[in-house]
Amino acid sequence: MEAQVLITHLKDEDIDAIIEKDDAGGMHPQLQAARGVKILVKDIDIEKAKKIIDTKEQNSLNNWTCKKCGEIHEGQFKVCWNCGESSS
Repeated sequence: MEAQVLITHLKDEDIDAIIEKDDAGGMHPQLQAARGVKILVKDIDIEKAKKIIDTKEQNSLNNWTCKKCGEIHEGQFKVCWNCGESSS
């Protein structure tokens, strides 16, 4: 599921990406945990894709405090649920 979210972020930045190894819905979903999931991008997009993925993963881990009302939010949320202020 996380790989699909990253694919969406990459496509938002005009990077074509696909999931190569995804056995979560197949006969052996336990292999996903043991062998991992691979996201494939074109060679020319590798560095840009790595930066986007690193940024998204870092942002999803860091909580932020709304500058307008002081509400604390998890990193994956970009808009304050309390007042509507953007995290940027």
